[in-house]
Amino acid sequence: MLRTVGMILYVAGYLISHLPMLLKAKLLEKDPEKHAAYCRNKIVTFIRRCNRVMGMQVELRGVENIPDHATLTVYNHQSLLDAFVLIAHMPNTESMVAKKELEKAPLLSNWMKAGKCIFIDRSSPRAGMLCIKQGAELLANNINVTIAPEGTRNNGGELLEFKAGAFKMATRAEVPVLPLCIEGTAAMFEANGKKLRPGKVLVTILPPVPTKGLTKEEQKELPAKVREQIRNVLEENKK
Repeated sequence: MLRTVGMILYVAGYLISHLPMLLKAKLLEKDPEKHAAYCRNKIVTFIRRCNRVMGMQVELRGVENIPDHATLTVYNHQSLLDAFVLIAHMPNTESMVAKKELEKAPLLSNWMKAGKCIFIDRSSPRAGMLCIKQGAELLANNINVTIAPEGTRNNGGELLEFKAGAFKMATRAEVPVLPLCIEGTAAMFEANGKKLRPGKVLVTILPPVPTKGLTKEEQKELPAKVREQIRNVLEENKK
């Protein structure tokens, strides 16, 4: 419990103390390249410090599978802590898709917007289509997009169905899908009664899956295909 309370206080204090940096980020918007570099540096530094406070140790496997161009990165959503892992340790994490409710979080949402976060309203099909359009545009401009196709956390349990809408970003922009398998985040929080405890997290990066030239039938099969790849890693690592 003390670690959880400490984490909350640390995040609140950091966000408040970095108000001047948020103002500087706003002033840099006239220069998109400088703005992106500045915001990424501040966001990654902040998240890495949060991970140290949590006592999180992360191991990456398959880094060689990360292309030097934009991909739609998809992952199994175990925990609230997944985003902390991806932002701090995945070098290609740029724009992330997050639930609409976070757009109302004071200060935090400002940094999320500065980091090109896409907010999605799951209750609105129209909003979902807008999210797909925004993601496809970013990918077409060589900006990596990361999304959890399950749509919600599985809390470390069985993989949920992968939603087809998430993959339409990749097929529209004709960029590869980069599957990730995350293990260990739920054990650090959800499985511990939503109280933080130190732990090890394993991220397995699988080879990218091409989407260019896929038939409509192959596009329909893509979510299940990628889900099965991630499920196989989870099963293999249990042995």
